[in-house]
Amino acid sequence: MKENVGKQDQLIRSIAGPALIGVGYLALGGNKGKIEGLVSIVVGTLLTESAITKVCPVNYFFGIDSRKRKSPVKKIREALI
Repeated sequence: MKENVGKQDQLIRSIAGPALIGVGYLALGGNKGKIEGLVSIVVGTLLTESAITKVCPVNYFFGIDSRKRKSPVKKIREALI
């Protein structure tokens, strides 16, 4: 797969991923939230991995490429058509 994660998207993923991993480990430490903790760790790991590699399978599936920037003129044209 080719890169499809832009700079801003990469920054958000690189912050949210480790945060979710930390929250997941905290949830696993308590009596409640074992499933939520594991889900949080998995999602955080996937976000961190996609921030490092700049490739997101979910973006690929939906045809999203956050690296692309359309000019305002193109956006207006597409909205009118």
